[in-house]
Amino acid sequence: MKTSDIKNALRKTAILTSSLLAGGVAVLFPDWRQELLAGYNPVTEGQNLNQTQASMADVAFEACSQRQEILAANFRDRCNALVGAAVRNPGSSAVGRALFQISPEQLPSFGIHATRTTAAQLNIVSTAVLGRLETLRMASLDTTQLAGLQFYQDGRPLTGGNAGSEAFGPLGVWINGSFHLGEVDSMPAQRGFNYKNWGVTAGADYKILDSLVLGGAFSYVLSDNDFDHKGGHADNDSYIGSLYGSYYPIENLFLDAVVNYGHINFDTTRNISYTIPGDVVHTQARGDTDGNQWGFTVSSGYHFPFQALNFTPYVRFAYRRLKVDDYHEQGGFGWGMRFEEQHIRSMKTVAGATVSYAISLPWGVLTPQFRGEWHHEFRDPSRTITASFLGDPAAQGFAIRVPAPDRDYATFGGELAATFAYGISAFVGYEALVGYRHVSSHRVTGGLRIQF
Repeated sequence: MKTSDIKNALRKTAILTSSLLAGGVAVLFPDWRQELLAGYNPVTEGQNLNQTQASMADVAFEACSQRQEILAANFRDRCNALVGAAVRNPGSSAVGRALFQISPEQLPSFGIHATRTTAAQLNIVSTAVLGRLETLRMASLDTTQLAGLQFYQDGRPLTGGNAGSEAFGPLGVWINGSFHLGEVDSMPAQRGFNYKNWGVTAGADYKILDSLVLGGAFSYVLSDNDFDHKGGHADNDSYIGSLYGSYYPIENLFLDAVVNYGHINFDTTRNISYTIPGDVVHTQARGDTDGNQWGFTVSSGYHFPFQALNFTPYVRFAYRRLKVDDYHEQGGFGWGMRFEEQHIRSMKTVAGATVSYAISLPWGVLTPQFRGEWHHEFRDPSRTITASFLGDPAAQGFAIRVPAPDRDYATFGGELAATFAYGISAFVGYEALVGYRHVSSHRVTGGLRIQF
């Protein structure tokens, strides 16, 4: 027998012997611990693990093989049982399922939701504000008259519910509501989730000059994520303020800008449930933390009106930044964790176009509109989130890996707007994300605008 075979056999025998005696890793033979860490981890032996699970398993094994005397009781018991099960049955599927359950792969959902779906909090707000600016631009085209319909009040012509119309004055107020739903697929490096978002944005703007409109808005957005494989859920709510403006340097050419800043609260629940020889775990680890987000959007385009038809190509640049504060979980039956601060950044360009047509009806003007956009993401790289076990005072960190996003994808949608007399208009719309691997996203919006 080769020397290396003898060494491996002695190594496994030492682990098994001490496991049976102590219910875990060798406590009686400290000289073996460095040997074990040098080339053999029974927890990962024969398992098909992703980077996060392998990193976590290495830290757990090192903690309960080297720091038994300082570990919290719950964590020590869970860790010893896990290593003992792996030693007795190398490559056990039960151990593999336990590692999957323990691994905190729900955590990347914060950044994924914020930068890779149309339901991101700042995306919802910016979409609402840009929609309002689009309404202001349509006012300058006077689509009600192009459609062959003219409203009158006290003998004066009305051009609908758009800020800056001569009949109603320069002040406009508006409110938009939105509902998003979608799904992020599970992949080897992340836990998938289904999400639902509700958002409401209210604002007001003032036409300072014929070529300049400025305004402000406030938004509330609520997000609900349910993780795959009964992995738990995350509830996030955001409060976001926005300043925006639109400038018309020449006829039909526009420049828009939106700046956002807001606070966000994250509530998470990780379900951990598994059975291995000598241990049964059914528990939850709960976390609560805060963060902030800010961003800006600038866009420019040109209207090509053909009577009641309007074609508008445009380009847009958007920057987003999200910070999630560090926090530690409550509960977890020994598997509770602490997580370091996260920073998520997105920078993308959008090239798109809209086509609309104003239709005259007895009660007002109906305007269907269709939109297509191509998105390219420049940042939002793959990143690492550092975590550690609460039961280990040494707080040895392991890496949670977040995969890189798709760089190119598209959105398509439509909107139906109605303009009435007395400065009132309303709309409903739908948009879908297309061509993004492992992500689906759908948005339904509606709004009301009143002019004074």
